Amino acid sequence: MPDPIPLFQTSIIPKNSTIIVGLSGGPDSIYLLHQLHALADQWNLKLIAAHLDHEWQESSKKAALLCEKACQKLNIPIVIQTITQLNFTPKWNGSQEDAGRTIRRYFFNMLVQEYQASAIALAHHQQDQQETFFIRLLRGSSLTGLTGIKSVDGLYIRPILTIKKQEILEYLHAHNIAYYIDPTNTSDLYLRNKIRNHVIPALQATDTRFDQKLQSTMDHLAQVDDFLAYQARCILESQSNFPKMDIKKFLSLHHVLQQRILLMMMIDQQVTFTPSQNLFKEIMRFLEKSISKRHSIHTSWMIQKVKSDFMITKIEQSDKTLGIF
Repeated sequence: MPDPIPLFQTSIIPKNSTIIVGLSGGPDSIYLLHQLHALADQWNLKLIAAHLDHEWQESSKKAALLCEKACQKLNIPIVIQTITQLNFTPKWNGSQEDAGRTIRRYFFNMLVQEYQASAIALAHHQQDQQETFFIRLLRGSSLTGLTGIKSVDGLYIRPILTIKKQEILEYLHAHNIAYYIDPTNTSDLYLRNKIRNHVIPALQATDTRFDQKLQSTMDHLAQVDDFLAYQARCILESQSNFPKMDIKKFLSLHHVLQQRILLMMMIDQQVTFTPSQNLFKEIMRFLEKSISKRHSIHTSWMIQKVKSDFMITKIEQSDKTLGIF
């Protein structure tokens, strides 16, 4: 197999490691599998392909079979499981796409533990990045959300994130590599498909520089996002009694920095929460107006005033027993 094309992000792939490769059978994941396989001997990589059959359509069995054959040809071990076999039911928020993502992450993380893997490689590419930008834009995302998918996010790595879909298809066709096409990809029942099939082609037809300009905009947003995160971290860690924060100083800050600091405090304390404007407004009302010393922000966490400071702490069982919360 030829060497990976230049845009393949080899710098984010950990050498001398075991990598779980998310394999759907589609062109993107098949392409990623072949490119990682091309590096395996040179970089001492142990690849474990992982295919999850959602069982949402009859044709999914074809995808599983294609994945199995592709791995046999490359002599790569593969783990194939169905949702039924996993026996894991995510919380339903009305989105099948979100449910599928949650189940896949559960599956991948389970394999990371089993094989002591260093990374989980996913096959998101440039078009996925564009689609995600517009989905988040339509849903009223934050600045961080508009920066798009990260090439490295914890254990998850996305080595082909900057590669165009057409480049992937051309490579597979040139090397006569088989792949599976999900029949639901053309259905406009899903928002992502509507954006893929109508919005992006229309914008590309409007201006041939669309791909380049959108990427440039997202890169700029990412730089601004990184700067704000850096400023918020500096302010937070400059506190003499960190991780507490001086209330008066906090209230004097711009609301963008206030939200960043609150977000960091909750992440630092590993609070389970869903970021929302309502949550931040609730916390601000407590800090600005409430005479109470404690306010629950989750079933297990609270924001607490301690003299002139505030902090986020765990709600102890004794607090619940005494009826404080």
